[in-house]
Amino acid sequence: MIWTRSVPATSDSPVFGVVRFRAFYRATKAYQSVIELLKSGQWEDALILTRSLYELDLNLSEISRCLDPEQAAKKFIRFGKFQQLRLDRQRLQDQIADERSQPQPSTQAITELEQQTAAITSTLDRNFTEFRKGNGNWQDSWSGVSAETLAQRLAQDAGAQHGQTDYFIFRLASMFTHNTPGALFLPLPLDREMMDWNEFRGALNNRGQAGLRRFLHQASVCLVDIVGMAGDAIVGYERQWFDDIALPLLRQMATASDPQVPLVMSAPEKRGLT
Repeated sequence: MIWTRSVPATSDSPVFGVVRFRAFYRATKAYQSVIELLKSGQWEDALILTRSLYELDLNLSEISRCLDPEQAAKKFIRFGKFQQLRLDRQRLQDQIADERSQPQPSTQAITELEQQTAAITSTLDRNFTEFRKGNGNWQDSWSGVSAETLAQRLAQDAGAQHGQTDYFIFRLASMFTHNTPGALFLPLPLDREMMDWNEFRGALNNRGQAGLRRFLHQASVCLVDIVGMAGDAIVGYERQWFDDIALPLLRQMATASDPQVPLVMSAPEKRGLT
């Protein structure tokens, strides 16, 4: 896609524009990977990337729905810095533990690492209080709520019926992302703990093949949604061309999808893609 070789457009909300462009760039790369994985039969890995796309869509949707998207985008980036600092602190703490486990630990090295750790802790406590919860623990997300809550908000904004979301694919993909027992033994019958390996492998492949269209549909919905939100942040974005190609494709895929699985199709339209 030629837009991915573009740059963020000039905007009165520059931080929001950069966040949208970064999300768009990440989404197009992830979508291309999903396509390649599905073409090669690697549906489990494609499903994991679809989950990633879905969460990116949720986060960008939450920023866009705020009364002040520019401030929300700044908070989103601040949370990224907050995450990086916590990761750096964890790295230092691991180094301290490694040094202490040595036959002859270096007191000087440990002291220096502890000073660096303390400096990061001080920065976190001083500059990122907005991400503290009432109980004193840190938030797990920039928005302060779970992906499921964001999914409910998005569904409501998109005009879904009460209680209807497209969260099923995300939850299924989360099982594969974390390699839970539910993912590793997805096709195993409820009354059995094991089965012939060839039989099991065939059943697993059948499950994956049965879900290919739904996985691709979910990834496509997310891509269209993200591009719809990021469009005016992309230099050279041709809205009408994309709308003419993308939405008919999604509607065609939705028609061919399993009708027993509810799909929220109004989100892209709410972004102004029609």
